[in-house]
Amino acid sequence: MHSSMKHSAFRPGLSGMIAIGLVLGIATGLFFGEMVAFLDVIGEAWIALLQMTVLPYLMLSMIAGLGRLHYHEALRLARKGGVLLLLLWAISLAVVFLFPQTFPDWENAAFFSTSQTETRQEIDFLGLYIPANPFYALANNLVPAVVLFSIAIGVALIGVRNKEPVLSGMNILIDTLMRVANFIVKLTPIGVFAITASAAGTMRLTELHRMEVYIWSYMAFSLVMALWVLPGLVVALTPLRYRDVVGSTRDALVTAFATSSLFVVLPILVERCEKMVVRYAKDKEEAKSSVEIIVPASYNFPHAGKLFTMTFVLFAGWYVGNPIALSDYPLMMSAGIASLFANINLAVPFMLDIMHIPSDMFELFVATSVVNRHFGSLLSAMFTITLTLLGAFSMSGLIRFQAVRILRYLLITVVLLASVTLGLRIFFALTIDNTYDKDKIIAGMQLMDNLVNEEVHFSSPAADPALPEGMDRLQAVRERGTLRVCYWPDNLPFAYFNQEEDLVGFDIELLHHLAHDLKVSLVMAPVVAYAGITHELNTGYCDIGVGVLITPESALQARYSVPYLYLSAGLLIKDHRRKDFSSIESMKQLDHLRLGIENLPYYKGKVALRLPRAELVEVLSPRDYIENRSDELDAMVMATESASAWSLLYPRFTAVTPESLTLKAPLAFPLPRGEEALADFLRIWIDLKQSDGTIDQLYQYWILGKQDRQRQPRWSVVRDVLHWVKE
Repeated sequence: MHSSMKHSAFRPGLSGMIAIGLVLGIATGLFFGEMVAFLDVIGEAWIALLQMTVLPYLMLSMIAGLGRLHYHEALRLARKGGVLLLLLWAISLAVVFLFPQTFPDWENAAFFSTSQTETRQEIDFLGLYIPANPFYALANNLVPAVVLFSIAIGVALIGVRNKEPVLSGMNILIDTLMRVANFIVKLTPIGVFAITASAAGTMRLTELHRMEVYIWSYMAFSLVMALWVLPGLVVALTPLRYRDVVGSTRDALVTAFATSSLFVVLPILVERCEKMVVRYAKDKEEAKSSVEIIVPASYNFPHAGKLFTMTFVLFAGWYVGNPIALSDYPLMMSAGIASLFANINLAVPFMLDIMHIPSDMFELFVATSVVNRHFGSLLSAMFTITLTLLGAFSMSGLIRFQAVRILRYLLITVVLLASVTLGLRIFFALTIDNTYDKDKIIAGMQLMDNLVNEEVHFSSPAADPALPEGMDRLQAVRERGTLRVCYWPDNLPFAYFNQEEDLVGFDIELLHHLAHDLKVSLVMAPVVAYAGITHELNTGYCDIGVGVLITPESALQARYSVPYLYLSAGLLIKDHRRKDFSSIESMKQLDHLRLGIENLPYYKGKVALRLPRAELVEVLSPRDYIENRSDELDAMVMATESASAWSLLYPRFTAVTPESLTLKAPLAFPLPRGEEALADFLRIWIDLKQSDGTIDQLYQYWILGKQDRQRQPRWSVVRDVLHWVKE
């Protein structure tokens, strides 16, 4: 018997088994790598089982909880819960706005992103919150709509006579659902093992390396909030001890962390919070009702985990070199709280758009969520526990205000947050290399494939003799064995000289593909100005030019291929003036607006229609604007794709697409006038290059800046250390 007791004393509890599953999962993932990716299916199945009972449980517990109350009790709960929710929001937002204090000094710019010209997705708040069809809301997991329906039924049930049989039946169903949930919770170690093994085996830490400033800050602040700021507030205001708040809910907290889901642990939180409140409350039924109402109701309001997503917006502004000003915090806070009532994946792009940050940063948010969502779920679970306990104790009259306890809590909190903030800033300053290098990236880009021989001239070569009688340009190119190309070298990212003095760019590489398919080599001939290409083509100086924007005027002077790209109209401006040029309306408010633009009469007319008060000044090129005219001009009108590339070389400038400026410009190859055979060939050829993905591949590399590297298997012990598995 003694031996049996001794054996049981060392048997780990559920939280211990979860911790073991977590450690074993990480070890398994690191050992086997991508070979254990299949375990993700087991993890997803376990999460689905956890979710199975949650929505019915929330609906029934909320209806029953409200139904047991009197009207005055329900109003009192709503009033007290609302005040406490605002208090916890204020605390969470105060910590959110500490984040920028940890960021080191940084200068940055970004490649073009298609999201710069996209219209943001609107949030359907009406469909999210109004349960026009409760069964649809249940089937589609629309929790806010289900909760509103439950509140309506629960409030109506308060005034129903002889409601005890209904409440009794609901309580039986609630107990049944809780038994199912508790059984599934016992499988948590297995589920946690499967999830962590799959994640550790497939997650690539190198992909998150450049995001480490945000990840470390998020982890540190969320842990401080979850392990002290929130539970410490409960301890300061209620009879509970710290071990009661954190110790009795640790299974739920670990499960929320492992699954990265608050939703799946809501039934467990109800049960744990009820046990703590009932221990002290005189009216135990009222206390249980308070818990059963607050937990599901609070799920529909932005909790700390959701509020912490605002930290990414603050980080994104810093990351792209456009830090959010203190004066913009109220706008971000109000827009953030409103949008966070909906899905985070809708709210984050919305906030990025409101703050005029490229919404392609959302891709980095998704990347960081691989790690951060676990800490966010842990924080959300503790936020729900804190709100529930404070609300239930307040309803029972057990909130106490003792100056010593409150002052001690405030002192520890301030010292802890200050230490974390200062410590992170020092750590990042010492460890993070924040030297600007995007100029080196674009200056160092090479052609992905040198498909043909290329002869590059830096001054004008002699023009070709006239074509023989009856021979068209296409025949001459093939017979000669060379394709002569007119290029303009100040045309980032389409044609420019890199740091090794090689002629590179989107158009240059696409023309390599053209020459390869024609089975000829390339001769590159320079032109002095962008507008001079068509003249040189018609004099026999070259056979084709790099891409130019088609206008009615230019169409009268030369023949063109069909467009192979459509560029978006935008502006190149100084960084600090982003807000002035965020929309056409804001630009109309500027006095004496002077805009630089190249000699393109058609597009000058388009700009003049939208901005009739603006003075349009002709500039030779983006380089002319940046180096010679930027002090006298407010901005330069140009393609956003090109403006983004120039901003990489000159990070004090940035590319902007003002809201409501939806102008697309076709980019095509100019040809000598009358060369129909060459134009017909290019029409078919461009269609083939679009169909086989060549143009898209070049677009990804030269315009979006995505490197075309073959994906290597994830590092693992079994592959890279023991060499048991070959490629």
